[in-house]
Amino acid sequence: MCDWCVNERFEPAQPERNEIFPECVRIQFSLWNFDKGGYLQQLLHDLKYNNLRGVGEELGYLLGRKFIQGCPEDFSTEFETKKPVLVPVPLHRSKRRKRGFNQARVISEGIIKVTDWDIVDLGAIIRVKSTKTQTGLNLAQRSENLNNAFKIVHNDDLNETIPIIVDDVFTTGATTFELAKTLADAGAGKSVILTIAKA
Repeated sequence: MCDWCVNERFEPAQPERNEIFPECVRIQFSLWNFDKGGYLQQLLHDLKYNNLRGVGEELGYLLGRKFIQGCPEDFSTEFETKKPVLVPVPLHRSKRRKRGFNQARVISEGIIKVTDWDIVDLGAIIRVKSTKTQTGLNLAQRSENLNNAFKIVHNDDLNETIPIIVDDVFTTGATTFELAKTLADAGAGKSVILTIAKA
């Protein structure tokens, strides 16, 4: 992406430390605000449905770079004592089989180009519940839809870590909040949520 697209074309999103976030979430950070019907929506659509993985890796690289540059000081200190580990939001196996890949994992592969963080092992965390589309649902409906959607298969990579949950778009937070809760129940620390866009 050109410098103009990165710095001028899209509206930057503000990081949030929100009191309505669950206890297991530390901060939510997105690169840009979602532009419905715009170029960013088209990029994310192409990543997910037209197999443009290079787009996802580049967006992940930009996300990782921006987060590191703007990382709150207390995080930088804690990152020295607890290892951050990237946790791409898992897809249910039926959706992954249909799509052929997980876009959150592709974004994570871009993030590791600017960090020394690991990506959690494929299969360590799975989505056990095939959920209906979240579009048009409010937060309560989305949360109910996602209740117990994730399962930790093995948590060797998660003990004493700071989970960095990665997804393409943050809308109400229902998906990432449920994953953060599952991670906390398995002994991980409070999660950081990183997404390309915030709706």
